[in-house]
Amino acid sequence: MVRARQRVHHDHGGAGIVADQRSILASIADFKKTREIAGFRDLKYVCLGIGALDPKGWSVLADEGLRSTVARSAEQQAATHRRLRCFQALLSSYFSFPVNGKNANAESTTGWRVLRGWLREERDRIVKLLDFRPPWIEALSRHPELLTNQPCDKFGDELLRGDATGLNDARDGLAIPETSWVVEEAVLAQMKAAGQLMDVEFKSILPDLLGIAMGRAGVSISESLATRCVALLVTRYARCRDRPEQPALRDAATSTIGNPWLRRTNWDAWVRVGNQPDDQAREMVFFWLKERLVADFFELLSADGINDRRRVAYWLRFVPFVEDMWFALGTSASRAKGGKFGEFRERAKGRLLSLEGTTADNNAFVMKIGAHLAVEFGASGNAFYLFRWDALSPSVLESLNSGRASARIHIGDLRSDGSLDRLLHRDSPVALKSWEQKFDDKLTKLIGKNPEVRPACVPELEVLIANGRVQVTDLRVGGGALWVYEPERSSHLAKKLQALDFTYRAGRGWFKE
Repeated sequence: MVRARQRVHHDHGGAGIVADQRSILASIADFKKTREIAGFRDLKYVCLGIGALDPKGWSVLADEGLRSTVARSAEQQAATHRRLRCFQALLSSYFSFPVNGKNANAESTTGWRVLRGWLREERDRIVKLLDFRPPWIEALSRHPELLTNQPCDKFGDELLRGDATGLNDARDGLAIPETSWVVEEAVLAQMKAAGQLMDVEFKSILPDLLGIAMGRAGVSISESLATRCVALLVTRYARCRDRPEQPALRDAATSTIGNPWLRRTNWDAWVRVGNQPDDQAREMVFFWLKERLVADFFELLSADGINDRRRVAYWLRFVPFVEDMWFALGTSASRAKGGKFGEFRERAKGRLLSLEGTTADNNAFVMKIGAHLAVEFGASGNAFYLFRWDALSPSVLESLNSGRASARIHIGDLRSDGSLDRLLHRDSPVALKSWEQKFDDKLTKLIGKNPEVRPACVPELEVLIANGRVQVTDLRVGGGALWVYEPERSSHLAKKLQALDFTYRAGRGWFKE
């Protein structure tokens, strides 16, 4: 009995099997051609290569007849140690099959699932035949979930706590390779476990989870699994009570799943709640992306750069109403390499045009808002233009709808006489009106959209301090208010301030939050 135990341990103690790859491929080729297995040696090699993919993604697993022949041949081995060896080889193939990759065809993946069920049943049959179990069988008994459709869920909570003991025990005991789907599924299980946390806990570890999902934590995962992980994180974050923009989550989502307004089908396929597309998550990222692109344009592509904060603030109010947007770039922005310009072009991919008929440093920001097209320019001295969508020329519509990176549009088409309105970015100090308020007076009526936040009056309030008798202090940056220290409550100025929604405080003056 001792010698028998030693022999089984020697032959089957380790889960790994070393074999010549050429012998495996030769046996697979013969089996595919003859549909017969000549002897045990060939059977062992076929078991080891049952999931090997050809250039078209085919494997023995894809052929139900061949698959059944292998299973039947393994079950019919009279010697227990040979039957155990076949099981061991097929288990190795199960763990090494690229189930999350792009190369396997649908039939091979289906066959892999069938193999999983057979391994589960064969394990129970073999265990009854053994007088004692080799270490790798014991390891499989400790981790029976590996042969189910939720193979790694139990590792999720452990990994979330930073404990990889269970996963390492399974990998070491069963000789699971670093490239196995098991490692990837364990990562996915960690994401699922994170989704069960309370909002505060989830948000605190979100940066680390994104690092793992994007392959920046020392674990190499496939493109499809990265997409699955990010989809889970986006869906969970969309359910948080408070969900301010997360730039890292936004960029991870657009780089893996795609731009939510250009790849709606892809989003609906990957980002789901139960059996339904997750509209809430998609719209959340879509809103973030639009906000980022608006800020990008006025900070990177306008003449005033980061100082053009007023136009940024103004158009951010309209983001909820913007259905689509395009960026017509001059040659300077088109050719600028790397850095923020490269990141912007990546975010705006599919919505970039070439702007012709103007200077190299001019760019145009084009927005579709309801039945209208709004156009802002980057270079100084350009007005704002508003067009009716149904009045646009065929050439403009073709450029906007082409989706081609080489699409061009002429500046004359974006500031033509056919515009519905033309507005200048000039304040009216005498009327205490900023250009933002003047824009709102016209745009909200024309487009039928009224942002919740109202624009401020003339920011510097030059007219109020021109005579030196009125002091103005702007404390809004620090969370305070805009103060006009006018002690009288019934003056002509006081009436104007009251009309502008300023509130009077006795002894100090007028303020507006």
